[in-house]
Amino acid sequence: MTTRGRPACFINQWLWSLLDLLYPPSCGGCSARGARWCQNCQKTAVKIMPPFCPRCGLSQSKAGLCSHCRKSPPQYTALRSWALFNRPVRHAIHRLKYYKDIALGEVLSRHLVTCLQTTDWVLHAVIPVPLGVARLAERGYNQASLLARPLALALGLDYQPGGLQKIRDTPAQVGLSLEQRKRNVAGSFQAVSRTVAGSQILIVDDVSTSGATLNACADALLSGGAEAVYAITLARASRHEI
Repeated sequence: MTTRGRPACFINQWLWSLLDLLYPPSCGGCSARGARWCQNCQKTAVKIMPPFCPRCGLSQSKAGLCSHCRKSPPQYTALRSWALFNRPVRHAIHRLKYYKDIALGEVLSRHLVTCLQTTDWVLHAVIPVPLGVARLAERGYNQASLLARPLALALGLDYQPGGLQKIRDTPAQVGLSLEQRKRNVAGSFQAVSRTVAGSQILIVDDVSTSGATLNACADALLSGGAEAVYAITLARASRHEI
């Protein structure tokens, strides 16, 4: 898809740049002073490049659907991710997710815009993967929304954080097998039909490991009447890390 400069996006970026001048930041990847995301971390981040599976976005040695998607196609139409989930991207996501470094969301969301410029997706609305009530109360914010909102501004799309809800709190996915992850999140999301019906939705998250959470989100959105669901994440973990 193509993107064009949006006044709201420019204003948002200008305000963050002004804050950077007033309160010099440290890099989310290496903690160096002077930038929220420094040039060195930008260079050392391992970008996900073709060939990758056109459905799940997993890196592979040749073009075409991966064996996993041929055997068990996901509910979403396609998933793309910007970089591998290792340093410095891993460190930045941890700061965004656990240390309330909300300024990172805007600067890292620019990489999602870059990813989408290589696709032909037709999108109507952007929805962050929601947190459960308990997790949101504990953390105080949803890290996925920190990426999704500036992304929606850059794309000129409706930002609909209430279009998908997590209706059941689930244990953390860390340490679970692929099948356990699927069972853990199955049926834990519900779409608001009046918001998503007839729309092509982009769901946004910080990192995808097995794709189970994104798949459960897509299933709920399609059940709620969405026409199609696409997904994008800042980072992607390889399946051998599950």
